[in-house]
Amino acid sequence: MSARAVFRRAEKGDMSEIMRVVHEAQAFMRGLDIDQWQDGYPDAATLERDIELKQLYVFAQEGRVCAVAALSLLPEPVYDALEGEWLSAKQYLTVHRMALDDASRGRGLATDMLSQAVRIAGENGCASVRVDTHRGNLAMRRFLEKNGFAYCGIVHYYVKLGDPMRVAYEKLI
Repeated sequence: MSARAVFRRAEKGDMSEIMRVVHEAQAFMRGLDIDQWQDGYPDAATLERDIELKQLYVFAQEGRVCAVAALSLLPEPVYDALEGEWLSAKQYLTVHRMALDDASRGRGLATDMLSQAVRIAGENGCASVRVDTHRGNLAMRRFLEKNGFAYCGIVHYYVKLGDPMRVAYEKLI
């Protein structure tokens, strides 16, 4: 792919490409023996709801979705039960369902996605960006720390399969 990827809100017409990216991310995590996203999550209904809420974003290049993430300004209820301490009690943006396709790994799109999250958070008066990941996803944990996110504690999600514990991070902006 020669052209630069464009960051934009996802559209309903992107769903087949978004699901391709999600399926590649699920297979990638399975290959790392991480049980996150191995229960059918995120499914099309979840991602379609993100589109309706105007909180799903993509990086697209020549009609192909390369990366996807939900950048939500809505409060995340499980964050209220953090076992630890957030850096800020003020409004935050949450990064959820971030995934890259296999061809885009190592190209800086994940860093670009976090930069866009910080930009959107700032434009909306947020004090920080929060994100959580599977405790076994060491690559993502290192990536977050490298990008200025601080470990804040543990949250628990209801999951059909696998470990419900997630490590939570926050970056002040």
